[in-house]
Amino acid sequence: MSQRHHGGYASRPGLSARQPLFGGAGGAHSDQLQINIESGTVELDDEIDQLRSSVGRLKQVSEAIGEENRLTAQVMDSLETAVEQARLSLRKTMKRLGRAYQQTKSNHMLHLMVFAISLFFLVYFWAKVHRLIKWIF
Repeated sequence: MSQRHHGGYASRPGLSARQPLFGGAGGAHSDQLQINIESGTVELDDEIDQLRSSVGRLKQVSEAIGEENRLTAQVMDSLETAVEQARLSLRKTMKRLGRAYQQTKSNHMLHLMVFAISLFFLVYFWAKVHRLIKWIF
C-alpha cells in the first residue's frame, strides 16, 4: 500500500518524510511521516466521517445482537422451566399410575379368588341339595 519515496513513505498525496523534532541523524532518510494539512484535510475528514459511520453501524449491530442474545436467553430459561415442570408432572403421574396398577392388580386377584371360592361352594351346595332332593323323592 505505501511506497518508498525519497527516503520516506508516501502512500497518498500529503504524506512526506519529515525531519526529526529533537535533532538526531536521519534527515532525508527518516521513516517518520508528516501530514501536509493543506492538501489532505478534506480527504482525511471524509475518511474519518466514513469510519465514524461504520463504527456507528457496528455499534447498532452489536447492540441488536446483544438484545437478541438476551431475548434468546429468556426464551431458553422459560423453555427450561416448562420442561422441568413437565418432567415433574410426568414423574407424579407415573407414580400414581404405578400405585393404581398395584392396587388394581392386588384387588383383581382378591376378587378372582373370592369368585372362584364362591363358585366352588355354590356348585358343592347345589350338588348336595340335588342329591338330598333325589333321595327324598
